[in-house]
Amino acid sequence: MKEEMSLLRDIERYLEGEMSEQEKTAFEELRRTNPLINKQVEEHQLFLLHLGNYGQRQQLQAKLNRIHQQLDMPALRQQAQESNQAAKRLSIRRRTITNLAAAACIALVTSLSTIAVIQNVTRNKSTAQYEDVRRVLNNIQRSQNALINDINSKSKAPLNPGTYGGTGFAVSGNGYIVTNYHVVAGADSVYVQNTKGEAFKAVSIFEDISSDLAILKIADSTFKSQPLPYALKPQSVKIGEEVFTMGFPRDEIVYGKGYISAKTGFNGDTTAYQVSIPVNPGNSGAPLLDSKGDVVGIVTGKQTTSDGIAFAVKSAHLKHLLDEMPKDKQPRKEWNHKSHLDGMNRVDQIKKLEDFVYMVKVYN
Repeated sequence: MKEEMSLLRDIERYLEGEMSEQEKTAFEELRRTNPLINKQVEEHQLFLLHLGNYGQRQQLQAKLNRIHQQLDMPALRQQAQESNQAAKRLSIRRRTITNLAAAACIALVTSLSTIAVIQNVTRNKSTAQYEDVRRVLNNIQRSQNALINDINSKSKAPLNPGTYGGTGFAVSGNGYIVTNYHVVAGADSVYVQNTKGEAFKAVSIFEDISSDLAILKIADSTFKSQPLPYALKPQSVKIGEEVFTMGFPRDEIVYGKGYISAKTGFNGDTTAYQVSIPVNPGNSGAPLLDSKGDVVGIVTGKQTTSDGIAFAVKSAHLKHLLDEMPKDKQPRKEWNHKSHLDGMNRVDQIKKLEDFVYMVKVYN
């Protein structure tokens, strides 16, 4: 017992730099030849290091001093004064152990609190990085029931611009359109409008929440079918390849140009691309096309912490969903043919594409 108390005191003197050079040399030789003593020194040193890292050593010392005052009862102080040197050393050892236990508890609580705060901040930061680009139209003041009655009583879209909207594009010439699921989720009614101002009522017939895609079918006898000028490109697009998009961030179609910046989307999503391209609210569901005019993806959202960073579901995933649709709902498989836009300049490509990109208006 006496040897243990003496060793503990020597460790403290060694770590505090209170030993003479001769004592220090002898103690370091003892550490080298005795692994148990060396381990005890390292553990004590590691404990002091943790206290220093948290920057709370001074505050902790103050708390420990108060603990000492509480532990040093009058009777104990009297006994310590009257006891011999061995009893004093025993008291010092007991006090040191109490210090270590109290300090360890405080350090543990501090560590757990810090970890919890860091995890919460990281989770909130991750959530804030992604934002869908659905356009919200806040200028609607009509009541919901009156709006629904107005929609159901007319064959064309209401003059009311809708509660919110996005973009969609044709995946077949006979009225099948793809957009984002978050654009049409919970909608009472959906209309699609082309660049000529013609509006058609549509219904959602197939939805895939995990990839944020929805397939709409135009339910309007006035709609005239026409063959698609483009194809869905199932092959992976290379990083740096030029792409462009067309969507409705406002009440007219808007062209945007960029390039593929990563082969995975938000948080490493392998079904999507990261794209350096300007997108705004209303671009959700817009087609992403390569230089040949083939569809390589569908715009779903953007990164809020950086300008010009968007995400798009890969067309290979869209093709897979179309192939898995129930046969009675499947559109004509027109997306496998060769693009008719290959070789055209960009102005002519856009002119051909305009008839197949729609503004999606949603009414709740």
